[in-house]
Parts: sequence; C-alpha cells; structure tokens
Amino acid sequence: MKKKEIIELENALKIYLKNDEDISKINRKNFNLPNLSNFLINLGNELKYGLGFYLLRGLPIEKYKIKELAIIYLGIGSYIGSPRSQNAKGHLLGHVKDLGLKLKNKDVRVYQTNERQHFHTDSSDVVSLLCLKQAKLGGLSMLCSTITVYNEFKKKYPTLLKYLFKPISRDRRGEIPIGGKPYYNLSVLHWYKNKLTGVYHRGYINSAQNYKGAIKLSKNHKLALDKFDEITNDKNINLKMNFLPGDIQFVYNHSILHDRTSFIDWEDDNKKRHLLRLWLSLPEDRPLPVAFAERYGSIEIGNRGGIITKDTKLQVPLSP
Repeated sequence: MKKKEIIELENALKIYLKNDEDISKINRKNFNLPNLSNFLINLGNELKYGLGFYLLRGLPIEKYKIKELAIIYLGIGSYIGSPRSQNAKGHLLGHVKDLGLKLKNKDVRVYQTNERQHFHTDSSDVVSLLCLKQAKLGGLSMLCSTITVYNEFKKKYPTLLKYLFKPISRDRRGEIPIGGKPYYNLSVLHWYKNKLTGVYHRGYINSAQNYKGAIKLSKNHKLALDKFDEITNDKNINLKMNFLPGDIQFVYNHSILHDRTSFIDWEDDNKKRHLLRLWLSLPEDRPLPVAFAERYGSIEIGNRGGIITKDTKLQVPLSP
C-alpha cells in the first residue's frame, strides 16, 4: 500500500473513533475513502471476473492497536462486500490462531489448531485474511482454481465427473440454522447461468456420513472425491503463498479453493501466528442456484452467506 493510501485509512479511522460508533456498523458512508475506494471496488470486480484472488501488501500493522486494526480492516472490507457471521456466535471478525485445541473434538475448527486445513471453500462469496503475526515455521496459504480442477478431472477421470454434480451431505458441525438439520445436501460442482461454482470441504462430507438420513456415499462417489483431492494437491495445479505481517489476502470462494499448510508456532503467546478474517457478501455478484440457500442461508445477491442460528448475535470480537 502507498503512503497516501495509508494516510487516507488513518483519517477515516480517526473520524470513526471520534464518532464512537459500533464497529459492526462500519460501511462505505461512515468510513469514507474518497480515493482508495475506487481501487477497492475494482479489487472486488477482479475477484468476481478475474483471477479470483488478490494479495494487498504493506499495511503497517505495528502502528495500530487491535481495535484500530479491526476498524481499518472492516472499513477496507466494506468497499468489497458486507461482512457475514463466521460462526454461531455471530463473529463478523474472525481470529485465526492455534488455541491448542484438537480436531478429535467435533466442535473444534481447523483454524483453531496448527494442523493443515485441506482444500475447501467457506460459506461466503469472499474470504479475506489479514496477517498480524507469522508462525515460526509453515502456515503457508494454498490456492487452487476450481475451473482448473474441473478441466483436469474431466480429462483424467471423465467417467467419474458426474459424481461431482450429484448432491452430497455435509456436516454443519453443530451450527444449525432455525428449522435445519445437523447436515445439508449440496453437490461439489454446479453449472448455473454459464458459471461453474464449487463448494467443498471433504472433512465435513466425511463426518456427515454419521447422521441418520444423510446421503450415503457410493464407492464411485468416494473415488471421485479422492480424485478431486488428488488434483487439488498436485503442486503443478495449486499455488503456495506466504503471509507477511500487514498482508491482506482476498479469495473468491466460488472459483477458488483455499488451504493452509500445517505450522510450528512460537512458544511465546505474544509471538504466535495470528490472522484476522472476514467473510464478505459481494454486490452484483453471480447468481447461485436455490440449493445454495441450505449453505448460505439465502441466495440474495449482496445479502447471502454466513452462519446464523437461533442464538447468534452479531459482534466484532477483538480477541480469539
């Protein structure tokens, strides 16, 4: 980021702090970026119509307190889309940090551990990460184009391709919307309005098999998922990206799968790997089929995605 862009962000921050508004209410009107706004709006279009990811580098995070960083980050995000709840608690700002938890507990999410995530998509149009601190070793971001995976799959395993378009059960991991079941059904790939959209998380597909009423995977369906994983893990297919403090990554879930390598963290808690995260719903985005309402809560463009249960209260936590 250029010096003049940082100054513009800091001016907007000062005004927001002076007005003492709730952080969750940040939007384009009350976080005014007269010049940087055009760049950020174009960035959103690049996500939708271009490569599907972007790395914005150079935010001087060491200058700011965590509340100030939250305001700046949500302010930047407001020019790309509207924030969505990332869990049943209603967190509009997520904290990606190893909390010493283990995945054998079904309520634990991978981002709360130091384990590899495996390629997946999140429940929003865009996922964004702001790096505050790096791990001692590892923790690389990995990206993979859904369209590239589809083309490679079609070439190598044409007889299995149809299984990627068949409904499949996915575990909600206890975050159940009002009137919903502990699982929902949605295929891995969707052709809709001339767009290919992917939605994937193998771990949640596997654990959904434990529910009564879930769609049972056939041998060929399992094989298709194995081959899908095989392709995403091909080093000639995916891209690895390191995070530096102050980096902001944006990933378009509909066309890009993302992953993270495992990592070794610092013993000092003040130095441990820590990222902030946003889930965003984009304006003027691609339409999604009705089936996505099971995962996104709604398919209304600009107002879809996120996790809402009967106990959800939208909030912006300043610590994990």
